[in-house]
Amino acid sequence: MVDQRALVKKCISKQTNDKDLVISKLLRQDIQKYRSLSPQISAAIQSKRYPLKVETVQYIYTDSKHNNPLCRVIPIENLVSLPSYDKEKYKQMILDAEETVLGFFGFDRTVYSNIKKGRKKWYEELREQRTRDIETEMM
Repeated sequence: MVDQRALVKKCISKQTNDKDLVISKLLRQDIQKYRSLSPQISAAIQSKRYPLKVETVQYIYTDSKHNNPLCRVIPIENLVSLPSYDKEKYKQMILDAEETVLGFFGFDRTVYSNIKKGRKKWYEELREQRTRDIETEMM
């Protein structure tokens, strides 16, 4: 069994291999048919070649909280060297996977992190964005 704390620490301290960070997703339809810019669609749009239906898109999260969805991920075919990746996003993904698999046996993500599963309400995100905007204007 993999030590969860060691895996999370390895991810945060940037001791990971490039191949460990790659996420692969299958496109089930043409890009034009998608209505939202999910990470795999953003990576497909940015790729050097135009991926077709039923092709795999591989990418790395660089900034999952960026306002522009096209700046959240980078397709691996565009990489020259390993960019700075979103440590918190990978930490959250590791904890989500562990909670899914080990939740039946009493796994609790709060032991490893204070990140709660799920997204914030839209009004909480709006309030935080407004606060950040006010702080930047006051500088």
